[in-house]
Amino acid sequence: MYDLDAVAAGLQNLFQLHVLASLLVGFALGFIVGAIPGFNDANLMAILLPFTLFLDAMTAIVAMSALYFGAQAAGSIPAILINVPGTPGTAASTLEGYPMARRGQAGLALGISFAASTFGAVFGSVAAIVLSPIIGAFALRFGPAEMFMIAVFGLTVVSSLTGDDIWKGLLASAFGVLIAMVGADGMTAFERGTFGILHLYDGVPLIPVLLGLFGFSEVLFLMREQAVASGESVRGKGEIFRGVRECLRHRVTLLRSSIIGTIIGIIPGAGATIGSFVAYGQARQWSREPEKFGTGHPDGLVATDSANNAVAAGAVVPLLTLGLPGSASATVMLAALVLHGVRPGPRFFLNFQTEAYTILFSLFIASALIALVGLPAARSFRAVAFLPTRILVPIVGVLLFTGAFAWRFLGFDILVMVVFGLLGVAMKVGGYPIPAFLLAFILGSLLETCFLQTVRIGGYGLFFGSPITITLWVLTILSLLAPVIMKLGRRRDKARG
Repeated sequence: MYDLDAVAAGLQNLFQLHVLASLLVGFALGFIVGAIPGFNDANLMAILLPFTLFLDAMTAIVAMSALYFGAQAAGSIPAILINVPGTPGTAASTLEGYPMARRGQAGLALGISFAASTFGAVFGSVAAIVLSPIIGAFALRFGPAEMFMIAVFGLTVVSSLTGDDIWKGLLASAFGVLIAMVGADGMTAFERGTFGILHLYDGVPLIPVLLGLFGFSEVLFLMREQAVASGESVRGKGEIFRGVRECLRHRVTLLRSSIIGTIIGIIPGAGATIGSFVAYGQARQWSREPEKFGTGHPDGLVATDSANNAVAAGAVVPLLTLGLPGSASATVMLAALVLHGVRPGPRFFLNFQTEAYTILFSLFIASALIALVGLPAARSFRAVAFLPTRILVPIVGVLLFTGAFAWRFLGFDILVMVVFGLLGVAMKVGGYPIPAFLLAFILGSLLETCFLQTVRIGGYGLFFGSPITITLWVLTILSLLAPVIMKLGRRRDKARG
């Protein structure tokens, strides 16, 4: 199954000066794009795609892969500093990272983030190298019933994001699913909830919604503040490296979240957003201090950032072995492969073994660059949290409006961002959890499409018709019972104490 000659040839391909140079350039571009709210790595990859025709296949693909990794890691920077996810997959990083920045612990949060991102990416890359030849066949078993159960399992995470008032969480989730239904029905193309607006025919766009809920709403609140951080600035590199040490203290969460992220990344179409929220939910459910989540708890930040970077590595497996991209960025990578005559699919490891190992080992090197580039850069980035809001708010506002427009180059998307920004303000004031709404919004279309496909293919029995669906049912039930079990355990510990 593993051809050592192909492995050696792949490494030889990778360790050529021009290939390594393309990897560094690609990672640097991705890191810059990921750190700018609203500027999507998929857009940049699409813009650069025609220029890759002047490069050989491996140089082009390695650069694209590194760009993808760099953007995913750097997306946590604005999520932590200004509560605006740099990429959709880092939305969950705002839950703990931003409260830490508000306390004056921006450097600590960035240190935790880059350490967790590095571990998750390295873990996912190693898993991809080891498991790609094996998992390609297994991933083919995921049909609409299995994907529906993935969505159901993801929605159980909402129960851990709702705080003390579960009814507000359920209402926010239901509203998120409702908004996800806007647009053309995936089965019949019948319009729903568009009110005749052509720009809503494809559904409510994700990036403007994300920028509005997290970014524009926070800008409105920041207008009343002097700065993002209310604590004192910590000088020197010590705070950042203390964050690295803090990350390594949460070894169980780090490993569990990396495993969750890798598994979800391998499942075609799941994505980093689902992976990070699932890992965050599991971290909270199994924590002995769940009440600290949402207040700037390092355990939650470790979970989200290790998971979303592990997803990025795991997502390469179905891309190569099945030809199934799980995101817009992966779609552009697929196009780059095809343009250079390297066609992914079930026979990829038979026909393109050398190319496969070149790509997989490039992911490992890109993973190491997260720490090598991110940790030195964190010292400069952390200063953003201490900028006066009279300087920060106009800059962030321009980035938000530009980012919303740049997604589809439509002025309508700016209006969408403003509307959901006002909705975000209302939800924060009313105590309705924004993460529950966002996760339901992301999963809503997947839930509906897979449910309808399953029922039409074989009826309701398919939801219990395979070992994978039964396993996911069990995991869903355990996920719902975990908070109760942990609460009883804490009461027992207190009674003994």
